[in-house]
Order: sequence, then C-alpha cells, then structure tokens
Amino acid sequence: MFDVLRLKKFAILLIVLFGCQSQEFVPKTSKGTYYPLIVGTYWEYDVVETTISQVNGQLNSIYELRMEVTDSTISGVETTYTLKRYTRSDAALPWNVQETWSVRLSEFQLVQQEGNISFIKLKSPLSDGKSWNGNELNNLGGKDSCGGGTNNCDVYTVTDLTKAFEISGNTYSNSVNIIENNEDDPIIGKDVRKSVYAESVGLVYRELTQLIYCTVGDCIGEQVVENGILFKQTLKAYGTL
Repeated sequence: MFDVLRLKKFAILLIVLFGCQSQEFVPKTSKGTYYPLIVGTYWEYDVVETTISQVNGQLNSIYELRMEVTDSTISGVETTYTLKRYTRSDAALPWNVQETWSVRLSEFQLVQQEGNISFIKLKSPLSDGKSWNGNELNNLGGKDSCGGGTNNCDVYTVTDLTKAFEISGNTYSNSVNIIENNEDDPIIGKDVRKSVYAESVGLVYRELTQLIYCTVGDCIGEQVVENGILFKQTLKAYGTL
C-alpha cells in the first residue's frame, strides 16, 4: 500500500515537473503584441502608390485603406483570423470591400495569406538580426539564398527591436522593423521592402520600392525605369469596434 501511494505521488510530481518544463520552453516572444489580433480590431491607412510601365507610363494614386479583423477560428494550436480589406479614394466616401485575407497565428510564427499567397511575416522569438525565409510557404522563391545556399528565398530580417519609431507626427515608443528585402543593383534594378510594427498597435508603416531598369542599348547603367512600383502605407487610425 505504501509503495502504491509513493508511486502515485511520484507520478504526480513528474506531471507537475514536466508541465512546468513545457511552459518554460514556450518561446518568450513579442510577436503577439506587435500584431494584436482581436475580432473587431481595425486599422486605417493613408496610401500613396506610383506604378510605372512602358505601356501606361507613370500613374499616381492616393487613397485610404482599412483592414478589419472580422472573424476567427481555432484549429489545434493555431488560430486563423479573417482580415477584410476596404479602400476609398476620399474620407467622405463609403468604404468599398476589395478582398479578404487571413492571418494564421501559432506559438512560433505569424502567417499572412494575401490572396492565395502565404508569407511568414513574424517568427518567434523576435530578436535583433534574426532572419527567416518569408516565402517558405509559397513558391515565389526570391533572390536570396537559404538552406546553405541551395534554395532561393526571400530573407526577412529583424532590426531596431523595441526602438521608437516616428512617422507623420506620431511616435511609437516600442516598435520592430522587418526588412523583407534590401536589394539595390545599379544596373538591374531595386527591390527594397520593409514593414514596421508597433507594440499593442500592429502594422504602422509599410514601404516598398520595386524598380526594373532598362538593360538594353544606351540606357544601360542610367537607371532608366521600365517598370516598377513605389508604395507607402502609413497608419492614421486604429481601434476595436
């Protein structure tokens, strides 16, 4: 009887110890606070976009973008949030639904599905200099090298973790900058992309410059843009309905 009782106590002790140990191994990460996901949360942005093409020339667009978390579902350890996107050309006009994205959040990463393409936007635990393949879940590849140089990928890199970020007169005391690409070739073109997330707020700024230069004839090396896009997305309002 004594041995059975002692065995039960020992088993309970093991359960407690392993339970505590598993909790300690859960990554300590700030990713959740840098992209708060609650049904009813919304973000509104000012967007300035310029597209350049040989067919249409240069087209400039200024509009507002609204992103809203409208639903969530849980599957195992992963929660998927529905993200509706709206646009309007003027604040006096009603919002028009453009498309529906989704965000999958687990203990280890945050995956944003834009249309049918999934990108790993954040990966825990966050730390300055940490990098990962943002295109790991899609077939876009990229011009960087992963897997010991055997795989083409798009390396996302963490910089300026927990530092202040100021934009359009607003200061966010705790932010993180994700460099999604930083390629600048004076002959071929430029592909520079970054996103800035603020603690308890979410995405506050996104900028991308993707340019393809002329590489035929006298224009080689002159950085004459044949095709490209310039895009800036700046947070103007956010909250929870």
